[in-house]
Amino acid sequence: MTGTSLGIPNLNLTRLKQPSISILTKIQSHGVLLVLQEPDLTILQVSNNTITAFGIAPTWMLGKPLEQILDIFQVEQFRAELLEETLDRHNSSKVWIRKHTDEYSIFDAVFHRSPDGCLMLELEPTSKNETIPFLSFYHLAKAAIDRLTITANLPVFGQIVTAEVRNITGFDRVMLYKFDDDGHGEVIAEDKVAEVESYLGLHFPESDIPQSARELFVANRIRVIPDAREEGVELIPAQNPLTNLPTDLSLSILRSPVPCHTEYLQNMHVGASLTISLVKDGQLWGIIACHNRTAKLVSYELRKACELLGQVIFAEISTNEDLADAKYRSELARNQFVALDRISRSTSFVESLMGQSPNLLDLVDAQGAAIYFGGNWTTLGKTPATVDLNCLMQ
Repeated sequence: MTGTSLGIPNLNLTRLKQPSISILTKIQSHGVLLVLQEPDLTILQVSNNTITAFGIAPTWMLGKPLEQILDIFQVEQFRAELLEETLDRHNSSKVWIRKHTDEYSIFDAVFHRSPDGCLMLELEPTSKNETIPFLSFYHLAKAAIDRLTITANLPVFGQIVTAEVRNITGFDRVMLYKFDDDGHGEVIAEDKVAEVESYLGLHFPESDIPQSARELFVANRIRVIPDAREEGVELIPAQNPLTNLPTDLSLSILRSPVPCHTEYLQNMHVGASLTISLVKDGQLWGIIACHNRTAKLVSYELRKACELLGQVIFAEISTNEDLADAKYRSELARNQFVALDRISRSTSFVESLMGQSPNLLDLVDAQGAAIYFGGNWTTLGKTPATVDLNCLMQ
């Protein structure tokens, strides 16, 4: 078969295994999504679950101004906020939606603009009309930071982080997942209930969280899947009437997950998940991954508190990493200077490299080293037997 051409162009297999998240068109059923036309806030698209959420048919809502669904005073406040460049500072707001009866439902309202420029309003049901008090969050964060200041050891650091996040959220398992330079990941810390399997110390390939997903983890730093077994809800109509294209839901907080991801969760016997991104210098350093055996809805306020707690805690981790890296570089530079000075004054470069510290092991951060020179082996630290070293020379 040598030299046979099948007429297939060069393929990027890495790209083939990465699903395009921007083509997903469903949302998770616990919330409602509206695509709005500015500036009049006319409803262009709506998720096909408003009968359940509002008692209102989605087709009736199409083409209607938002004030026919929400209180007019709330809508006027939204109009003023939408003139600002940054919408996130106003998220979330509590809104009251009256069904066709006298019954009202309360939702967390979150506005954002999609990558293709559409204004989205995402509504998630809430059972209470208050936010997490600032002092409550302050005490949560302070307790975690106070515990973190006692150690600079990353695994111990991670154990404190996972324990605090599980205490706040109530998930069955919380893991700290760190990426290496090649994109592979390792679970470096974990806190869990006794009944679930441990993943501590396990390594995962880069393909588990492909590059397309990592980019979204950076852009949208907290992600919840309340029910990994649900099918998702389509938008009506399927295409935005202004663009005649599906609306890009990639930054939607309600966006349905990629089917292969929910299958992945189900294979792990996970019913709900929450992920908190840890970003350093614009790159995804790792994630805090929360798993629950059954479906679990986490309120928007609690998710944002977890996101902020993750950022505060990770700032401590990042600072410690930078300090450790600076210390390592300083020690390495010193060792190099001493070693070079010793080599320049020695009659035997082998002895100068393999003798007293700092030696070759200190220069390359290794546990063992062997030099073959003049027909002889000189070893240092943990090395294979001489017979095995001779095999390396063949």
